[in-house]
Amino acid sequence: MTVKYKAVFFDLDGTIRITYPSPTDAFVLYARSLNIPITPLAEKRVKLWAHHYWGQDQRVKQDMERFDLDEFWVNYSRQLLEKVNVTENLTHQAQLVHEWFGNEYAPHVTLAETCYETLSELKNKGYVLGLISNRSTPLHEAVTELGLDGFFDITLAAGEIGYWKPNPLIFSHALACIPNLEPQQCIYVGDNYYADGYGASAAGILPVIFDPDNLYATHPFLRITQHNQLLQWL
Repeated sequence: MTVKYKAVFFDLDGTIRITYPSPTDAFVLYARSLNIPITPLAEKRVKLWAHHYWGQDQRVKQDMERFDLDEFWVNYSRQLLEKVNVTENLTHQAQLVHEWFGNEYAPHVTLAETCYETLSELKNKGYVLGLISNRSTPLHEAVTELGLDGFFDITLAAGEIGYWKPNPLIFSHALACIPNLEPQQCIYVGDNYYADGYGASAAGILPVIFDPDNLYATHPFLRITQHNQLLQWL
């Protein structure tokens, strides 16, 4: 039996709200400026690792409790360097990466290509639309900055309820806010295979991975590289 989908939920950062360069792209560019050789294979490896790291809510929580804020980011930078095969002067170079991000990283923020048109079409077709993000604070300001006021029936930041993707409770909480909506009637679009894909699937929601870098071409979840492909699929 064909499922009739009623709702499409989206991740925010990396899915709808895009930064150029992304944090991992910026790391690769800066590392190369330090004469650290990074092959295309190593570049893909570090991007996959970053997704996997941020898709482990308990590990991130433990690291944040273990370190103060500066130490957390130095430790994170060290792990990025390790994933591109840096073995010497790791602590010093991790400190350089952390300081560069704090002082120099100023990405351009934009709405993902074809996203506005896709949201408009979904809204016109009567789909319930929502945002579910691992941000600590409410999403209203970000929605306004992106020019998306009026599109979403619900927005939910993990920090508002204390459950972080991939914990399925964040998805269940969002669905409970919409009357007569069952998980199997919902789609969740996100860029992180682990936080978004595993989390939505565990909640009984169909995950669709937004993957413009083709990181997950061989993975089993449904995948799109442009938002308007979602319309073609639906």
